[in-house]
This record gives sequence, structure tokens and C-alpha cells, in this order.
Amino acid sequence: MRDIIEWIKNANKVKLGTFPTPLHRLERMEKELDYEGIYIKRDDLTGLGAGGNKIRSLEFILGDAINKNCNLIIASGPPQSNLCSLTASACAKLGLKCVIVNNGEEPDKLQGNMLLNYILNAEIHSIGIATKEERDLYVKNLYIKYKDEGNRPYVIENGATTGMGALGYVSATIEMQKQCLEGKLPINTIFAPGGNGGVAAGLIYGNALLGLPFQINIISVEDHKACLTEHILKTIDELVEITQIPFNFKLEDVCNITDKYRGEGWGVNTEESTDAVFRFAQQEGIFIENIYNSKVLVGMEAAIKNAEVTGGVCYLHTGGFGSLFSQF
Repeated sequence: MRDIIEWIKNANKVKLGTFPTPLHRLERMEKELDYEGIYIKRDDLTGLGAGGNKIRSLEFILGDAINKNCNLIIASGPPQSNLCSLTASACAKLGLKCVIVNNGEEPDKLQGNMLLNYILNAEIHSIGIATKEERDLYVKNLYIKYKDEGNRPYVIENGATTGMGALGYVSATIEMQKQCLEGKLPINTIFAPGGNGGVAAGLIYGNALLGLPFQINIISVEDHKACLTEHILKTIDELVEITQIPFNFKLEDVCNITDKYRGEGWGVNTEESTDAVFRFAQQEGIFIENIYNSKVLVGMEAAIKNAEVTGGVCYLHTGGFGSLFSQF
């Protein structure tokens, strides 16, 4: 079997982030929960724009774009999309033109990630209330238009939840294992969000190929378990196609996936997750946003309180700081 560490080391990517991101204890949370060994992986501090997990994905995605000699990047999502804002930041760093397609209600005033996109001089196409399918069709037509004009456009598909994007969290798993070994950190369990499934797929695939140093717990913030599982498996299949390193595992044997804390889905928060935004900031001085990270924190705390974990646990903070400024 080919070695995943060697594959990632030689992969075609661009350097965007400041890695490794910090990994440290949450001492006040430990006292509050009477549990020794609670850590946080600070992927909100990836070093570009407002920071966040998508920087890891963009290193591989934009590496692919540059390898294909593209000069214009199209990203799409809702108005407060972290992917769109971090793509704009990455394009600014690399000297690429960034085009953003937003679907959703337009605020009266630019705020959060929309303000950041304006400062970054991204070209914004706001198409109003529209389905994802309608947005994808708009992106497809825009791609054709730019190509006909002589540009070399590249579309970031599915919010960067692709095999190429998931390589970022294969790399992150390698990074975390190294940090734990070098720092002699007793972490054996990771809690991470499950949205479209890109972060989850990268963690699960990377962890499996490393020999399962961690137990991966994925907290769905959007879909029911069956739907999220389908997304993860599809992305793992894409990873295998890219790396040519097989994934010879049953998903249920290498991770836990739960939808107990998703509430009514993406962007619809529970009373507990909203409370977590305030409580965590006041407890640890660290900001989390109100869509992804708050639900993961609630899930991890519940697992600790219910004695569902033993040993060191790690909360993966995937960022989203920019969007927080539009959530309250």
C-alpha cells in the first residue's frame, strides 16, 4: 500500500495557511466538566483572511487550478459563506481573479463575510433567493461566458466538498498525529462537524490510513445521519480515485456519526448551540460561530457528561469567525 504521508508530502498544492495550527488544552472547560484532557485544535487560526477550515481545502483545490493554468476562480454559496470569503482571500494572495455567486436574502448593510468580500474586491453576483440547483446553473452559464471571453475559469464545486478539497483534512490528520506524538498529548478522540461531509471524509480517510490513532466523532450540523453518511462515502470514493490508495474499511468501524445535535438543520440553531456561542467565549476567550462549531461543542460536552468517552478529547474548531458578525 502506498504511504498516505508520502503522498500528501508530494501532492500538487499551493501554500496558503500557517500550519500547524495550535493544539492546546481547555483548562476552564476541564474544571467545569470535571474532566481531565480536553483540547482544542485551532483551525480557526489558519492564517489567511478570517481563518477557517477551507484554507486547507483551498491549498489543494487552487493548486489544481494553477496546475491547469486557470486565471479566474468561481466560488458560490449563501451570502455569509465562509468558503466564498476564504476563496477571495486566497485568490488575492495568489493574484487570481475571484468571482463569487451568492444566493439568499440580501442584507440592508454589508456585514460579516460579505463586507470582507467587498474589501477583497471580489466580483459578486447576487442572484437573490434561489435553490442550490438554480445557483449551480447560474455558475455553469457564468463559466461558459468567461471561457467565451478568453478567460480560463475554474469552478469550486459543492462548497469545496470534493475529493480534492478533502485532501486538506487528510493532511490535517497527519498534522494532528505528529503534534500529539511530539507533544506527548494523550488525545485519542476528535469531535468535528459534518456539513457537506468534506472535513469528515478527510479526517476519516486519513485516520484510517494512519492506522486509526484517533476515534473520529462527526456531529451533523445539517443533514440526518443517513444523508451525511452518503456524502462522506461519496467523498471518500473521490479521495481513493485521486490518491489510488484504497479505503478497506466499513465506515461504522472507523467513526461515529450522530445527528442528535443538528436541530432543524443548517443555520437553524438549538437553544443549547446558541448558548454555547456565549458560554465558550466567556469561558475560554475563544469565539465560535452559530452554525457549525456550536453544535459540535454541544455534542462533545454531552459525550463527556454521559461518560461516552475516556482519555483525551479534542474539539476541532473549523473557523467561521467572519460570519459570526451577521448572526446576532
